[in-house]
Amino acid sequence: MGKSPPRSRRSKALWAVAALLAVNAVLLAAQPGLARSHVLPGSLASYLFGPKLVRAEVLVKDDGGLRDYRIDRGVIRDKAPGSLTLRERDATVVTIPIAPTASISIGGRTTSFSALRRGMTATIIRDGDAAASEVRAAGR
Repeated sequence: MGKSPPRSRRSKALWAVAALLAVNAVLLAAQPGLARSHVLPGSLASYLFGPKLVRAEVLVKDDGGLRDYRIDRGVIRDKAPGSLTLRERDATVVTIPIAPTASISIGGRTTSFSALRRGMTATIIRDGDAAASEVRAAGR
């Protein structure tokens, strides 16, 4: 059997992360003492990857080995051919390379890199230091 296509591996890894977060949420809810102490909110996935996200690094081990996913969220400050510059919630400014084959969406609808505008909020997903494979944006 050959290797899975990169998108398939990424999907499997993201589903694995979602499953682990769901298990953590169930375990948290099953421990009333922790749930009442407000250590973490009831829905861990929504809290970690919700609107308060600044940036995240998620390590996943799958058949292909260890994968290092980086997720950045912020307001688009600048757009250059093949890159976006974000200002994240903690005021960090980061320029992220975007792959020519990246999946781009605005408000859940597939679009092109050229449709992205300064002032939009964007979540950018990349595998390690590689160019981003996915950009999810929302209007101003």
